[in-house]
Parts: sequence; structure tokens; C-alpha cells
Amino acid sequence: MTASSPAADDLQPIFESVGRIFGVLGEPARLRILHALCGQERCVNDIMQATGLAQANVSRHLARLHQAGLLVRRREGAQVFYRVAPRAPLDLCRVIAAQVMAQHGQAPRDGDRCFSVFPLDTKEQASV
Repeated sequence: MTASSPAADDLQPIFESVGRIFGVLGEPARLRILHALCGQERCVNDIMQATGLAQANVSRHLARLHQAGLLVRRREGAQVFYRVAPRAPLDLCRVIAAQVMAQHGQAPRDGDRCFSVFPLDTKEQASV
């Protein structure tokens, strides 16, 4: 180990945080929800329609994604709207999705750096 490299013990909180995020992203239903929310804000009913998941499952997964810092929510009257949080690790999801698609002989559907599996929102597109 070099003098500038932090010891593994010093990095333990980082390893634990990364592990928690991978744990949250390890559930396919949560990835379906993230896919439905990429590029747009949606209410719970719209997320249910987009994913085909039951309300109880959507609510449970939304809570986990929000607790992990991957989603932002806002209340408008009786409805709660969700969107992907700034700095959520969607680039990681895009890279992995591209690799999986390539392994299955599929090319990404968009011609640019963004993959339609986890599309960029308008703010992300402006910064690309």
C-alpha cells in the first residue's frame, strides 16, 4: 500500500454505503421503477401502470429507494410524486445494462451515450 492510499479500515464506511446501494439495486422490481422514473416525475399510480407492480409492492420499493437516497419525493395534495435523485448511480445502471445487452447480442437502442434502458432526463442531457 502506498502512503497516499487509505487503509481498508478507513474506507469501511464507504464500503458499507456502496454495499447498501448495490443491495437496493439488486432487486429487479426496483430497477423497473427506476426505469419508469428516468427522465420524468411520476405519482404512485403512474408508476404502478408503468411497471405492472401492485400498489403495496410499489410503495415498499419506493420507500427503500428513497431511504437509499436514489429517489426524491414531493407531496401534492393526496398524491406523492417521485423522481430520480440528482447524483443517483444511474450511470452504473446504464453501463451494466449495456454490458448485459451486449452479452445477449443486443445493441443499445439510442445512438448516443444514453441507453434507453435508463434514459437521461433533460437536465442530464443538457450536461452531456
